[in-house]
Amino acid sequence: MTKTTPPTQRLRLTYSKTGDARYIGHLDLARFWERVFRRVELPLAYSHGYNPQPRIQFASALPVGVAGEQELLDLWLTRKVAPTAWIPRIARNLPPGFAILDLKEVHLKLPAMQASLRRAVYRVCWREINPQELTQRVDALLARKEIIRPRFKKPHKTYDLRPRILHIYPIPAMPGCVRMELQAGSQNNARVSEVIDALGMTHIPHEITRERLILTEPQL
Repeated sequence: MTKTTPPTQRLRLTYSKTGDARYIGHLDLARFWERVFRRVELPLAYSHGYNPQPRIQFASALPVGVAGEQELLDLWLTRKVAPTAWIPRIARNLPPGFAILDLKEVHLKLPAMQASLRRAVYRVCWREINPQELTQRVDALLARKEIIRPRFKKPHKTYDLRPRILHIYPIPAMPGCVRMELQAGSQNNARVSEVIDALGMTHIPHEITRERLILTEPQL
């Protein structure tokens, strides 16, 4: 079997990345999962070309320092396997900070997850903030008709962040924390760090967790 054998199965992995693992960058994360899949001897499919790479695709990169509770990753295989049988094998090879939550088969012809990604839900907690002040800051931000920000990597250009903020609300059971639902994907993506800066709270120590990603995919 060659490395360019066509894939026959596509699996979707849901996993968490918390604790010290949140400081692993995206490129290192991709290499990490490749090593795990090789160690458990999953029959990975590879790309074509001079330097074939395992076909592994993330829904969205996590910024360094941000934890993820339900991250998504697709992998392509050269022969079909029973996904549930591989969950404990993978789990046994994960270091602290990683956990496998689900592994299921999805249709081979589904579009790339990046193209189907629509929203991301974050939880942001500040260590030193009066809950009443936090609520006031959130209300003031949501009351604005527009929030003009410089574009990432293109500071000479601007965009309106406001329509990309779908919801922000305090979490009653977690004083000092808010939940944000933001637009995500290849178009009109909202960076959680931009929202925090627009709240005027970047300087206050805080922790960010991406709770889940929301996809809209066609029915094949």
